Amino acid sequence: MKIEQQPLDTCEVQLKIELEPAQIDEAKRKAARKLAQRYSIPGFRKGKAPYEIVIRHLGEDNVLEAAVEDLSQTLYKQALDELDLDAVGPGQMTDAQLDPPVFTYTVPLRPEVELGNYRDVRLGYVEADVTEEALNESLEHMREYEAVLEPVDRPAELGDVITVDVVGKVMMESAAPREESASAPAPDSESETQPQPTEEFLMDDKDVEVLLDPKLNWPAPGFADKVAGMKIDEERRVELTFPDDYPNESLRGKGAHFEVICKGVKSRSLPEWDDELAKSLGNYESLADLRAKVREALVAQAKRRADEEYAKSAVDIVVAGATVKYPKYLLESEIEDMKEDLDRRLRERNLTLEDYKKISGVTDEKLREDLEPSARERLRRSLTISKVIEAERLTVGDDEVEGRIDLMSALFGKDSDRYRKMMQTANARRSVRFDLLSEQAVKRVVAIAKGENPPLPATTEIIAEAQPVDEAAPAAELDSAPAPAPESAAEQKAE
Repeated sequence: MKIEQQPLDTCEVQLKIELEPAQIDEAKRKAARKLAQRYSIPGFRKGKAPYEIVIRHLGEDNVLEAAVEDLSQTLYKQALDELDLDAVGPGQMTDAQLDPPVFTYTVPLRPEVELGNYRDVRLGYVEADVTEEALNESLEHMREYEAVLEPVDRPAELGDVITVDVVGKVMMESAAPREESASAPAPDSESETQPQPTEEFLMDDKDVEVLLDPKLNWPAPGFADKVAGMKIDEERRVELTFPDDYPNESLRGKGAHFEVICKGVKSRSLPEWDDELAKSLGNYESLADLRAKVREALVAQAKRRADEEYAKSAVDIVVAGATVKYPKYLLESEIEDMKEDLDRRLRERNLTLEDYKKISGVTDEKLREDLEPSARERLRRSLTISKVIEAERLTVGDDEVEGRIDLMSALFGKDSDRYRKMMQTANARRSVRFDLLSEQAVKRVVAIAKGENPPLPATTEIIAEAQPVDEAAPAAELDSAPAPAPESAAEQKAE
């Protein structure tokens, strides 16, 4: 076996493996024996038909196809072992020639990351503070929970609470082509490709209590103003358009209509602020004590947010200064992970990925295109963090891994034992270790950005588990094949 390797610019290497014709012939004979055990050949027990009979009955192309598939598995592993390549995923057979027998593979290699002068990064830190306006707004929310509601026999006013039944529908764009009849004139090419509006259910809720506050966005911005003035038993159709900055991206700019039935109107009275009200809200001695403790909680909350934003900004600077190269395989894996995350979130809302594509009017190709920028950013960030872990020689002990698993297990309540058992696999523990190392890396970057520059440990040991890339796969994936698939073609021949 002769192997030629050519490095590619994308953290990949191209391998050309040349065999002797006798090796192809031997592979065909092995493949024929396997096929003879799978398919019934008239006049012979399974596995007993001679090579020439198998060739005649199943076809030489099918036997050759099976031989190439078997060889692809063996050759790829032998090449990785012989060349000691640091592959991070399955290779692809991109070409197979039989005269002479040469097999070409593309192998994804470990990504290359060069950190910039990350230890020179400096970023100012602004201490968190809470304004009087924010404090008063938080206190007002607390007071609103103590509001007194009284049924009234009059049209609803802003500030009231109304009980309604609401059926909402939204106009979405569907990319599905329109059905054509034989008598209908053929549409022009532009109209054929225009998305067709379809009406999708948004909600069907009964006996919902709604505070008529223009600042609230349920079920859509502007709803409170539209239903103000309704009387009990009145029905009203409300038409609204979701703004372009609406949090749910799939609804931005979409028109919706709501069929509303008013079933009750209540006035809403807020109590006056005094020491007695403050005491009724919790463990507070007075209104002044309430204000002080709420301010303290808000400052702590603001500090957490400020710390998170600071850490993100510091890491962003380090990531921007890094040079990162990675194989396409890792990008595609990241996109698939994001699709799985999206599918899981949708299923929590009783939807599927197919539902999402239908509602959003996107194809598989468009969904991949939409996810790719975020996938590239996530991958670049993860690989940079991994390099910081290596450069800073960060380590995590087994006791820390166990501690994190204990902490996570406790969140699962009665299922904690099942979760703990699931986390005992090597891959699961490696994932937990990498999470802990990543947290350490972010803390280290924050310390550097604040000018603390902790010294590097004396050890030069590198933690292999810090790398968030897949282990090399032992078998190659066929990108193109020189003959039809042996299963389908051979089955047809055997019949």
